[in-house]
Amino acid sequence: MFRLFNRYYSIRHTFYFAFENILVFLFLVWGTVIGAVWAHLLLAPLICQLVLYYSELFPPFSRFSIKEFLVKHLQAMFWTAGILFLFYLIIPPPTAENWSTLWWRLALFPLLLIGLRLAYQALSTTRRLDTPILIIGSGTVATVLKDFLVQDRNLGYRIFHFQWDLGTTNKTGNQFEHLTRFVKRQRIKQVVVALRDRRGQLPVKSLLHLRVQGIEVFEAVSFYERIAGKLRVDWLKPSTLIFSEGFNRMNLIRIAKRLSDILFSVIGLIVSSPIFLVIPLMIKLTSKGPVFYRQERVGEKGRPFMVMKFRSMREDAEIASGPVWAQEDDPRVTPLGKIMRALRIDEIPQMLNVLKGEMSFVGPRPERELFVKQLREKIPYYDLRFTVKPGLTGWAQVKYRYGATEQDALEKLQYDLYYIKHLSPLFDFTIVIDTIRVVLLGKGAR
Repeated sequence: MFRLFNRYYSIRHTFYFAFENILVFLFLVWGTVIGAVWAHLLLAPLICQLVLYYSELFPPFSRFSIKEFLVKHLQAMFWTAGILFLFYLIIPPPTAENWSTLWWRLALFPLLLIGLRLAYQALSTTRRLDTPILIIGSGTVATVLKDFLVQDRNLGYRIFHFQWDLGTTNKTGNQFEHLTRFVKRQRIKQVVVALRDRRGQLPVKSLLHLRVQGIEVFEAVSFYERIAGKLRVDWLKPSTLIFSEGFNRMNLIRIAKRLSDILFSVIGLIVSSPIFLVIPLMIKLTSKGPVFYRQERVGEKGRPFMVMKFRSMREDAEIASGPVWAQEDDPRVTPLGKIMRALRIDEIPQMLNVLKGEMSFVGPRPERELFVKQLREKIPYYDLRFTVKPGLTGWAQVKYRYGATEQDALEKLQYDLYYIKHLSPLFDFTIVIDTIRVVLLGKGAR
C-alpha cells in the first residue's frame, strides 16, 4: 500500500486503474488524426470514471456477483453516454477529417472497459496477485488482525501466521532459524509483529535480518491503521500516540484549513441558495414550528455552540423522551424531514456555523453535551476529538454508518482519531469528494 493525501491505497488496484484508463484512451485515439479533438476524447474516460466512482464501481470488484457486476456497469455506461451526449451537444467537437470514424470507438469502449474489469476480477479471485504477509504473535491483537484480513480479502493479502512462543533458549534459537526459512520458502513480502508484550520476546535478530533483505516489517497497531483507516482504541497506549508520526498542528496547516473551510462553505451556500428559498416554505406548509432548529453542541476544546439546521423533526419531538439517539424510521421525524435527511439538506445551514468559525467543513461530528458526558466516561481517548473543530462532514461519516449506540460511537471515534492524526487540507478535499458519493447513494442518513 502507498499513502497519498494521508490515505492508503492498494498499489495493485492503483496500477490496474492507471492501466485501464491508458488502454481505453489509446483505444479511442490510436491511428486517428485527432488534431484539436483530443480534449473531447479525453473527456470520455474521465466522465466514465467519475460515474463509476459515484456508482461504487472502483477496484476491487469482487464484492459483486457477475449479474450485479454487469447490471451496475451497464447502468453506469448509460449515465456516461447521456452526460457525454449533452456535453457534445452544447460544445460540439472541432471538425476533423475522420471524427465520424471515432464514434464506433466511443460505442465500443464500454465493452472494452467491462471486459478488462471482468478479466481483472477473475484474476483477483485466483489470489495469484495477493501479497504474502506473515503475522508474528499470539493473543487478541494477532487474532483480530488476522480475522480482519481474512474478512476483507479485497485488501489483497495472503496470510501466514507464526505463533511466536518463547520457551527455552534452545527453542528460541530454533525459532529464529525456522522463521527465516519460513519467510524465504513462502516468499513473504511483509511481516507484522503482533506480540502482546515485546519485552524479551521480540525476535530482533530475525527481524533485522529480514528488514535488511528488503522485507517490510510493521508493528501491528500501525499496520492496522493503514489497512483499516482507523486507530484501535483498545490497542493504544499513550506512548503510541506521543511518539508516532502525525498530529501535526503547524500554523500553515491551520490557516490552510480555515481558508478551505471558508471556500467550501461559501461555494456551498451559493450553490444551495435556491434551497434556502424553497425548503423554509415547505417546512411551514407541512408541519408546525420554526424553520430552523438550533441545539447546543460541544465544539473545539469543549466549548459549547449552537448548531443550526433545517428542522426535520416535530416541534415537540423530545418533550416526553428527552435527548435520545436517532433510530431507524425515527417517529420524531416529519415526512419532509425524512427526505431532507436522506439528501442531507437539513444540514446545509451548518455552513453558517463553518463561516462563523464554530465548525469546520470536515471534522468529527458535533455531539450533544449529555451524550459527551456519557461517552467520555466509557470510551478511552474520547476527549481527543475535541482537539479540532467539529465538522459538517468527516472521515467517520463517510467510512461508517450513522451512529446510534455507544458501540457506534466507539467505532466512529476510531475513525476520528485517524483523521485527527493525519489532518490536512488535501485529506479534507478527498473526504468532501467521498461525501458527495455518500449523499448521492443515500448512505448513512437517519
